[in-house]
Amino acid sequence: MRLTALFLFFMATCLPAAPVVAGGPNIVKGLVDAGEIMPFEPIRNRVVAQTPGDYVGAEFDATTKRYRFRFLVEGNVVNVDVDARTGNKISSRQSF
Repeated sequence: MRLTALFLFFMATCLPAAPVVAGGPNIVKGLVDAGEIMPFEPIRNRVVAQTPGDYVGAEFDATTKRYRFRFLVEGNVVNVDVDARTGNKISSRQSF
């Protein structure tokens, strides 16, 4: 059952090219253009290179200006939170 749920989660979030954003992708573009946050792609590339497991997707929280990256590591979902203003990793924890 757990493997089925993880498979469905993976398929639902299968390698999106851009983060999921409440309010639409124009929010991220506007913040990048205004110099308030860093572009998604360089941050994603660095986080993917530094994190074990399979990258399954990301989302952006405009309120906190953070990207949350999700990875599948040994059957568990791991969330990696990154400050979109600096590109620095804030936390990494297993999702339950």
